[in-house]
Amino acid sequence: MRRIFPVASGKGGVGKTTFATNFALALSRIGPTALVDLDTGTSSVRNTIDAPVERDLYHFFRKGEPLERCLTPLPARLDRRGLFRDFAFVAAPKHAMEEFTNLSDSHRYRLMRAVNGLPVEFVVLDLRAGMDSNVLDFLPHSNSGVLVFTPHHPAATMAAADIVKALLFRKLRLVFAADGPLAGSEGAGQQLETINVLLDRVEDAYDERIPNLDAFLGDLLHAFGDSRLVQALMENVASFGVFFVLNMFDGVKESFETAVTPFVSTLQRYVSGNLNVHNLGWIVASPEVHQANCRRLPVVLQTPRNAPEDDEAVEKRIEQLSLELGLARSAPPKRTVDYLLTINPEQALYDQLEVLNAMHRDTATMQVRDNFAYIARRVLHLLASSPADRFGQRRLLTPLELCQVLLSSPVATPAGGGDAGGAPPP
Repeated sequence: MRRIFPVASGKGGVGKTTFATNFALALSRIGPTALVDLDTGTSSVRNTIDAPVERDLYHFFRKGEPLERCLTPLPARLDRRGLFRDFAFVAAPKHAMEEFTNLSDSHRYRLMRAVNGLPVEFVVLDLRAGMDSNVLDFLPHSNSGVLVFTPHHPAATMAAADIVKALLFRKLRLVFAADGPLAGSEGAGQQLETINVLLDRVEDAYDERIPNLDAFLGDLLHAFGDSRLVQALMENVASFGVFFVLNMFDGVKESFETAVTPFVSTLQRYVSGNLNVHNLGWIVASPEVHQANCRRLPVVLQTPRNAPEDDEAVEKRIEQLSLELGLARSAPPKRTVDYLLTINPEQALYDQLEVLNAMHRDTATMQVRDNFAYIARRVLHLLASSPADRFGQRRLLTPLELCQVLLSSPVATPAGGGDAGGAPPP
């Protein structure tokens, strides 16, 4: 079940760190979870959680401290009931330093190996906004990680689609490399050369001759027939998962029209209409979130008003006063359910529906926390029902390790590939 979930956004200002922090806290109700702040220029997580940090990524890189010793748990004052004792975070350096703002290859690969070795069930990576090597190298090869965008930032929505395109094309170039996993079959050399030339055209936004991978696939089917290479392209596109969370959700119609539709339409137009796109959930627009960030107390950590234990204490006091005063006792108030208290992996699908129903009822005091409770259950269901590494990843891979994985991947070399012959398209 161990998974690493990178959280990314094409641009800043969409609440990525707020989501990553509360998402990691929600996951810690299921199993030990580490949040790693890879936005190394701003130390955003440190500014979101009011906890004293003894060691951070500076100590990992400069002082040789193991990453596990750089984990900071929640202080008792933030988690008085001990509900989130399985959560810890690794903070970025508290001041911007060029060495850490732009990690070298050796720094990135060393950090990847250390993240893989963390003794936890879930790792959430808070990546920096944008799309450079410090982002792409930490994203999976078979899915998008968790993309965060908002109805209020159209440019960020388009940038999230660009991340999907960059990830998928990076994988396709490795799969169809001249010395890649498909190079061994007879007649593949000329076809691979043609495919790479055409991939350049598809990726080039200024070249409209081949608008997307679907048109590209049509050309290849016409030229090569149902060959092994064509099947590999179909399988790699169809198996690529896109997972997103809509933050600052402010209404179904408005959010759908200003965020979801442009995102999906951009993917269909410039990448492919055959991608597996999944909405993991949404976070409602609420002043609670802003207030929580100002207090450096994540909203998931806050005890909701009318929580079950509060209701019980109030009921006991009312019962005592009723007996003392000789008053007739009225029916006790209906308790509010805190869906973050108990998350059962065995009934994640059923609980998704239960929490979804609760979010449609009048539960304004807990609504944001319910959003994260829903997303956690959605994640559990996807992990249980999806092939390995279809969502998140089991371990981070350096570029060399990624090439080695693809060389032995059944997705890169599908069975029953058929004849590799045929002439290249004109």
